[in-house]
Parts: sequence; structure tokens; C-alpha cells
Amino acid sequence: MEYYDLKKNWRKVKRHLDHPEVQKILVRDFNRFTWGRWRRKFKPGMLPGDFESCDWQFNHRGRRPAFWRYTKHSACHWLVNFSLRLAERVEPTRAWRIITSDEHSTVWDGDRLLFDFNFQAMGISPQECFDLAYKEELAPGKLLVVHFAEHWKTEVYGGEKMAA
Repeated sequence: MEYYDLKKNWRKVKRHLDHPEVQKILVRDFNRFTWGRWRRKFKPGMLPGDFESCDWQFNHRGRRPAFWRYTKHSACHWLVNFSLRLAERVEPTRAWRIITSDEHSTVWDGDRLLFDFNFQAMGISPQECFDLAYKEELAPGKLLVVHFAEHWKTEVYGGEKMAA
């Protein structure tokens, strides 16, 4: 397995970020994450990285890759539809589809290529990304149904609800 190299191909990816359908899906789905988690709206022009609350990137030295602005730790399910529509525009000859499990959701071409912002940025191997996500495979082009995220006061960690 390998990742579509977002850093190397950023110019090719970047020109599709403002496509109306790509933006509509990003705003709709990521708002379900931010509103559910913190009761904060995610509006057009905002970036998922603006909501980062985990320290996964703090040990990075040098300039941060531009694609990191579209990552958010623990929000893969709310970013996967955006990634699918973006992958379809960047590499339209591939049969991109979503693979998903409770642990991870990502975009796969049905062969050896993954289109994944979060795990690529966090240094997680493509094989681990695939293994964590490959429980359910959606038809090529089909979007994942996403709901509001759990509010941070009621989220379950390790089988126990967090106290407010």
C-alpha cells in the first residue's frame, strides 16, 4: 500500500480545493464534527486544521506541509467525503471509494493507493491505515453517512464516559 503523495502533488490537489461540491461537503460534514464536539460552527473559508486540539504535530521541525491545514486528529470520518470528492477530481481515472470502520475512514482506489490527509500527515504507515479502515467498503463514489460528533463532555474513552 502507498499514499497519494499530498506534499509532492500539492499544486495538483490545491487547484481543486475551491470546487463548489468539494467545499460544500467539507463545510457540511466538518460542521457536524465541530458543532457536535464544541458547539462551534464550521463555515466556508475555515480549515479543519484551525480546530486541532491534539499535539501530534508539535515535534515537527521546519515548515509544515500545506496539506496539514486539512487535517484534524480524530476527525477522519468527518473528512472522508471531502477527501473522496477531492481524489475524484485530482485522479479521475481511478475508482476511488471509501473504506471505513469504527477506528478509521479513508479513501482507496481499489488497488494499492490511499488518499488520506490525516494518517499521511501523522506518519502512520499506509498498510496500517488500510488495515484499520478496511471493515466496510463502499461502492466507488458513494459518500459515507456522517452524524454529529459526540460532545466532548459525553465522549466515551476506553468504555467510560468522560466527566464534565
